[in-house]
Amino acid sequence: MKQIQSKIILASFAFLLAGSTYSQSPKKTIATKPNILFIAIDDMNNWTSAMGGAAKTPNMEKLAKEGKLFTNAYCVVPACNPSRVAILTGVRPETSGQYTNPGNFRDLPGNADRVTLPKYLQEFGYEAVAAGKIFHNGRGKGDVPDPQSDPQSWNYQFPNDVGTKGHQLYLDKNNQAKWLEGAMYTEGMNINKPEYLSKFGVWGVTPEKKEETSDWKNAQFASNYLGEKHDKPFFLAVGLFRPHSPQIAPQEFFDMYPLESVKVPELPSDDMSDVPEIAKTNFSSKFVSLVKEKGQLQKATQAYLASMSFADACIGKILEGIEKGPNKDNTIIVLWTDHGWQLAQKERWEKFSLWKQATNSPLIIKYPNMKNVGVSTNQAVSLLDLFPTVLDLSDIKKPDFLEGTSLVPLLTDLNHKRKEPAITTYEKGNISVEKGDWNFIQYVDGSEELYNHRKDPKEFKNLINEKGNEAIKKELRSYVIQLKNKTK
Repeated sequence: MKQIQSKIILASFAFLLAGSTYSQSPKKTIATKPNILFIAIDDMNNWTSAMGGAAKTPNMEKLAKEGKLFTNAYCVVPACNPSRVAILTGVRPETSGQYTNPGNFRDLPGNADRVTLPKYLQEFGYEAVAAGKIFHNGRGKGDVPDPQSDPQSWNYQFPNDVGTKGHQLYLDKNNQAKWLEGAMYTEGMNINKPEYLSKFGVWGVTPEKKEETSDWKNAQFASNYLGEKHDKPFFLAVGLFRPHSPQIAPQEFFDMYPLESVKVPELPSDDMSDVPEIAKTNFSSKFVSLVKEKGQLQKATQAYLASMSFADACIGKILEGIEKGPNKDNTIIVLWTDHGWQLAQKERWEKFSLWKQATNSPLIIKYPNMKNVGVSTNQAVSLLDLFPTVLDLSDIKKPDFLEGTSLVPLLTDLNHKRKEPAITTYEKGNISVEKGDWNFIQYVDGSEELYNHRKDPKEFKNLINEKGNEAIKKELRSYVIQLKNKTK
């Protein structure tokens, strides 16, 4: 079986080299350019062991010790599609128009020819290669790549699915999670299109071994690619689908978290009493109440942790290709997650909010000849900053359209104090500003929240009406005003 898989991978790699096209303009000394590896993880929150969380993620820990961990990194949008569009185009949703998951950003005004990071790097002699989910969808196995994998950005995409199998094992005859016991079923509903969480709010063991899963195969392809010598510098992006819903992972990762030992999130009964009406509920709140009512929170937490550890094992397989191959000393590694994830905090499931649990995104950067390795920073940064950071580290001129700020000063100077905040948008007009110890939120109706992460890291107490915070409210509110004025 392994020999067959190896032949498939080698055949894919041969096709990659044969079908590649290179641009020699602008003229650069290609040999001096570093390779770039993007590891994109879907829906992984800040529970990683590298950040002091309960998830066992030794490969992320190791990478953090060899590079720099950004404990206070934030997504641009707490939803997969717009978050990835922002990272890979270098512009905010206010510019691209991609605020939510539905739709292809290419179909929105001004985006048909918008230059992405992999496309831009090709102009400097890079080969752009993808495996798994990088944009909103993976390529898939079909003859024609999924349009939402943005085929025009890549020289080659590894033909494969994402995630793991086994979802159907946990669904009832109405295509909903069995544990719901029909609680979200309504008479006459289209069982082919049930409510999203009623179908994907599922957790359990896949019958697959890890080596049989699509996520592992994408990691294996990336590892093999990284283990080869290349004539041109490469930008390799590999996307891991877990811990995205459904939380289905191989048995060995569930065994790491005996159910009786799993601690559920802290959920104060009065946590929603001090938030504005606009923020009290969303589409997932009913689902959260059922998770609690039917005693599923501990099982869901176990499955999420198991899925995190499975993703970490895939990361280890990817990095093995770097460690054992010829590209170890000339490759920039950027590991990011597209946003955080909520497990019933503030009556929410998954992402789709402006609270820290949904927006805080683990980020690690490692690059050749890096100084001060293993020293993390808690200064607030944005995933919008990755495009300019990669270009600066590669000594490539930054285009004028980028809206992020390079992280190189924070990477090279332990005393650097960042002036720019991290700004997150969720749907048009709802904005969060993270700076220093603070998270300021303003909703489209003008209502606001304010949290101090040093005193209240889980954001249980809204300080917006407390006296003594006028100066920080004024400062952070000014960033919201600037952004809204810019996009009028």
